[in-house]
Amino acid sequence: MEKIAKRIFSDYLRFDKELIIILLLVTITAIIFFFVSNQRAFLNFFYLPVLLGAYFYGKRYAALAAIFSIILVGIVAYTYPETFVLKSKGKLYRWLDIGTWGGFMLVTAYLMGHLYEKKEQTSREIKRTYQGIVEMLSLIIDAVDQQTQSHSYRVSVIAERLARQVGCSPDEVENIRIAALLHDLGKIGVSKEILVKVGRLSEDEREHMKTHTKNAVGILEPVGGKVLELLPLILNHHESYDGSGYNAMIGDNIPIGARIIAVADVYDALTSDRPYRKALAPSQARTEITTNSGIQFDPYVVKAFEFVFPELESDSHLFALKLGL
Repeated sequence: MEKIAKRIFSDYLRFDKELIIILLLVTITAIIFFFVSNQRAFLNFFYLPVLLGAYFYGKRYAALAAIFSIILVGIVAYTYPETFVLKSKGKLYRWLDIGTWGGFMLVTAYLMGHLYEKKEQTSREIKRTYQGIVEMLSLIIDAVDQQTQSHSYRVSVIAERLARQVGCSPDEVENIRIAALLHDLGKIGVSKEILVKVGRLSEDEREHMKTHTKNAVGILEPVGGKVLELLPLILNHHESYDGSGYNAMIGDNIPIGARIIAVADVYDALTSDRPYRKALAPSQARTEITTNSGIQFDPYVVKAFEFVFPELESDSHLFALKLGL
């Protein structure tokens, strides 16, 4: 009940904020309108708050901006008829002129707002499709490398928390989460014998394994669009902060998302059973990561990891996924 109340209050504040912005734009336009000598010519400037309201908030706010604009212009024309440039043509003509302008204003508000809402609906459908494809690809990753089932999902959860902790924007957080979900997609092109091998990999096998980051880019690049933002994160998630990684990138030249995924990836790998070793305790994995701060990992990201570590250590959901529950 408390959560519902908070949500309603939050929605009310959001509505209030948007409405205030629209009304302020209309008010500023009305003030300028009052002081110009040719009000008839300046009437078209009232389309500005209407169009902005439609573009950012939809037809409801556009209609409110139009109605408020019409009321303000009507008040000015009624109270100060001598300031209206068409006074010589009589009251009826003046009100017909304002009425025609107001009618076009309302039609514009509705049509532009309708287009905005159609665009938003299409955007939501594209996003749902995009997320569906991402989830499907993550399931393919699990099917390819059954030894690390649910690994990609757990890495995405950890990476999302780290991204929030280091102060990434919401868009960056979402890109990092999805890139983490798909970071092992390139293993589709890696030999199954290498993926399931129990002993140490030979030099040739290690080089073959390294191709999985480029394989992932090759799979995703033709998709284009927003997916292209994920590619640097996936390609460079095996880079080391000191430059000893796959592509020898160093320090802050490595995308922040890739540095975050690197920590999340290694932490989950260390705390998971593998064919060649048993899982480490979370505290042991933490020590391994902090010891390699400034060497394999970005010190700033490691600090964020230490901050969220208690939450990761006690997360029963992630623990259940490790056990396959």
